[in-house]
Amino acid sequence: MQRPVKGLVAHQVRVLEGELHLGTELTAEVDHEWRISACQAHSGTHVVHAALRQVLGPQALQSGSYNRPGYLRLDFAWQGALTQQQRTDIEDVANAAVRADHAVSASWMTLPEARAFGALALFGETYGEQVRVVEIGGPWSRELCGGTHVRGSAQIGTLALTGESSVGSGARRVEAVVGLEGFRYLARERDLVRQLAELLKTPQDGLVERVGGMLSRLREVDRELAELRGQQTLAAAGQLAGAARDVGGVAVVTGAPAGLAGGDLRTLALDVRGRLGERPAVVLLASESGGKVALVAALNPAALAQGLSANDVLKAAAGPVGGRGGGKADVAQGGGTDAAGIPAALQAGEQAVAAATGR
Repeated sequence: MQRPVKGLVAHQVRVLEGELHLGTELTAEVDHEWRISACQAHSGTHVVHAALRQVLGPQALQSGSYNRPGYLRLDFAWQGALTQQQRTDIEDVANAAVRADHAVSASWMTLPEARAFGALALFGETYGEQVRVVEIGGPWSRELCGGTHVRGSAQIGTLALTGESSVGSGARRVEAVVGLEGFRYLARERDLVRQLAELLKTPQDGLVERVGGMLSRLREVDRELAELRGQQTLAAAGQLAGAARDVGGVAVVTGAPAGLAGGDLRTLALDVRGRLGERPAVVLLASESGGKVALVAALNPAALAQGLSANDVLKAAAGPVGGRGGGKADVAQGGGTDAAGIPAALQAGEQAVAAATGR
């Protein structure tokens, strides 16, 4: 249903069978279940708005909203994210209003009368001479609204906040589900907690403590693994530096340590470069990890002084592994997809050094 011009109500329909002709007699029927859920969401928006203002203060004014059967979202003026306690309080106030079964009523009056009556209006909205004021619990919630509503707040049913986020500077958004959708949401949350408790073999009320302990142990294991990788890297750096070859007066190190991603491979290359002293040095490393190839070329100042470039070495090596990359003259980094080409890539990089030194 739409109102393309003032005073005209137009219905948009989809023809599922047969044909529609001018003069055909039609019967319009309300989808009862859809309408109930729509009423719950619309009235739920007013309840959440009133709860926001009660918990946060009158400055938490609605700036926009959207609802569909079973779901609502509401934008409001506020600086900073809500705390968990604020979210809990807002949900508690909203559900207390639902339990209280406040009367819901609507009346028509002029806009000045509505303002004097204390009705809230959306800033920037255009209103006619007569406006509709919807009350839930009398002065607790008075807003200008033309939407469909429940007859009493208890008909909103279960109301559960599902999200809170930023929608711009000084504006926040809350989302909620109501009625049957609210119940289904809470049921899914309950089932998720039950499944986790069974999986971890712990009582539901001890689930947070159990998961916290597991995360703490995982962080400790990660720290130990990082230390172990560091020790392995140091050992590998010494071995690689000791295997340097002289290519035209330049110490060249090539190698293919397994299982290193780009960041770790770069750290290893720089460590090896640092072990080669003041003589001209070029380090080219390649590693396959997770089906991808990482490449790093690192040169020291003495190599740069001879006109060598890490970019040139890396570009020569990238071709055989089907990759590309780049960087600065002293350190360049890239990657590829063909791990079988790593030996050829290292050889191509060494040949690039030989060509640059005239050997």
